[in-house]
Amino acid sequence: MSNSIHEFDRLMLDYLKGDITPEDRQRMTELLHKDASCREKYREMSRAYAIASVPWFERRKKQNLDFLREKLDLRSSPGRTLVRRVRVGSFAAMVALLIGLGIRFIYLNNHPAEVIVPPVSYCRIEIPQGAQSKLILPDSTSVYLNGGTIIKYDASFQNKAEREVYLNGEAYFEVTPDPERPFIVKSGGVQTRVLGTAFNFSAYRGENASTITLLTGKVAVSAPGHAERVLLPGQQLKYDAENRKTVIKEVDAEDFVVWKDGLFLFNDCGLEEIIPRLSRWYGVTFHYDREKFGDLKFYIKTRRYEDIGTILNLLKLTENVTYSIEGNEVTLYRTGENK
Repeated sequence: MSNSIHEFDRLMLDYLKGDITPEDRQRMTELLHKDASCREKYREMSRAYAIASVPWFERRKKQNLDFLREKLDLRSSPGRTLVRRVRVGSFAAMVALLIGLGIRFIYLNNHPAEVIVPPVSYCRIEIPQGAQSKLILPDSTSVYLNGGTIIKYDASFQNKAEREVYLNGEAYFEVTPDPERPFIVKSGGVQTRVLGTAFNFSAYRGENASTITLLTGKVAVSAPGHAERVLLPGQQLKYDAENRKTVIKEVDAEDFVVWKDGLFLFNDCGLEEIIPRLSRWYGVTFHYDREKFGDLKFYIKTRRYEDIGTILNLLKLTENVTYSIEGNEVTLYRTGENK
């Protein structure tokens, strides 16, 4: 990745959060003007943030748009748009101008320059940690995206024989039925094929497990070294990529999708299951002695938009746990253990 892209990533995130300095805003405009890769990155990030249900972003989106309008006169040029139905408000309409086919940027300075952005053939959406989004695909399939998730699909998949989606992270799908065109989700070597159903797929890069939980309908799951397995409602398949083992069990499927309603639910869970979810959401690193916590199980249900101290205090109340926080490092102790 070029130095310009690294710099632009930082500037764009500061801009969307409302923390950008006047000097950095000017630099961001210069990069948009000069670098096609930065303009492509802008479209990707804007699309993701346009549908992100993040409270601080909702509060700041108007002031961010005002700045953008001051700097750029955005006019859509002729051509078929790539923007699909995304059920969001006025900000999405603005983003639609940015990510459609043949967008024309005219920069408001002493030397106006017109840049025609070439068509793109796919959509890639990345949701930051601590955010969640809802996406409507071209076939009207609803996709709820958890924090730290990347989803990619062919922009013309509406016309394909198979509707393929590539996932890194966690998503809940409500698939529009179409018997003639199966809906397929791919993540690493694991593939889930459906005709019309609702299911949750969790497969974060860097973690060995892929987990598919079925709420309604029927799905067929294939994984490396295993024959295709069919799941029924209330069943969950977990594939361990490290040892290539597959386990299917009965679960309360609704417990695994409460995240899309802005909740954490840990039902008789150990820290080995809780910590990765908290770490991804809050962007913190946990330290603890696994042997000292191996026997503890927790039941916690709370809103995900609470600060991390609130969640840690719930752990503390539930079992013999205490903690310390230093920056983005959290250390857990058993009560009475020397720190």
